[in-house]
Amino acid sequence: MGTPASLAYFLARGDVALFERIENRRAGGSLRGQKEVFMIELVLVRHAQPDWEPMGRAVDHPALTAWGRRQADAAANRLVGDYDAFYVSPLERARETAAPIAERLGRDPQVLSWLAELRLPTLEGRTPDEVQDHFRRTRARDLEQWWEPMPGGESFRHMYERVSAGVESLLSEGHGMRIRQNSGYRVWHPEKRDARILIVAHNGTNSVIVSHLLGVEPVPWAWSRFSSPWTGITRLCTAPAADGFIWQLHGFGRVDHLVGLDPDQDPEAG
Repeated sequence: MGTPASLAYFLARGDVALFERIENRRAGGSLRGQKEVFMIELVLVRHAQPDWEPMGRAVDHPALTAWGRRQADAAANRLVGDYDAFYVSPLERARETAAPIAERLGRDPQVLSWLAELRLPTLEGRTPDEVQDHFRRTRARDLEQWWEPMPGGESFRHMYERVSAGVESLLSEGHGMRIRQNSGYRVWHPEKRDARILIVAHNGTNSVIVSHLLGVEPVPWAWSRFSSPWTGITRLCTAPAADGFIWQLHGFGRVDHLVGLDPDQDPEAG
C-alpha cells in the first residue's frame, strides 16, 4: 500500500494519530512493543445528492442532481491516493458518485450487490406529498416494528444481516482477515500486510458497516444513529488489542471537500 508520507495530508483529514502509527511502524516499532502492527484502513463514502423527483414525481433509482455531480467531483479530488481495492453499490446514484473517483484513480470499482441500500416498496410515480406520507407512517410505528418491512420492501433485519455478512466475507475471503474470540469479544487477525479499501455506497449500508465493525449493539435505527451527509467520508482503521486487532473510528462523515462550493452556482457560468 502506498501510504501518504506527509503530515499535512493527515492533518487535513484530522488523522494525526494515524500518521503517528504509520511512522512508528516504518521505524520498526510497535505500539504495544509486542508485535509488528499491520493496518487495514476502510474508507466509506456515501453517494452524492440524488434527484429523487426529477419531474415532480418520485423515482426508485435516481441519478444525481447537478449539485450531486459537483459533490462527487469534489469528493474524487479528496480521495486521490493508493487503494488495494475499490468497491461500489450496484445502484445508479452510488455508481455515478464513484465514476469521477474511478477516473482520478485510473481504475474501475468492483460492484458488490450486498452494498445496495435498503430496498423500499416502490414509490415510482408518486407525488412528493405521497412520499412524505409513506415515510411519516413508516416512522410512526413502534421501534420494534422498524425491524420489519413495509409491504413490498426489504426488512431492516434482513438488510442488517446482508450487509454484516457481506463486510465480514469481504474482509475475510477478499482480504485475508480472520475473526477469533478473546474473552468473549471478537478480535480481527489481518494478513501481515497493510491494506486500504475504498467503498462507495449508501447511508444505511455504511451505517451498518460502522455499527458492525465497532461492535455497537444492532438497532433498527442504525441508519439514523450513524447518518452521514452526501459524499461524507468515514474512515475505520484496525488497532492492536490483546492478541489481535479491533476497529477504530478515525473520522466520520467528513465533507471538508465541499467547503467553498456554492450549490446554487453554475460551474459553467462565466
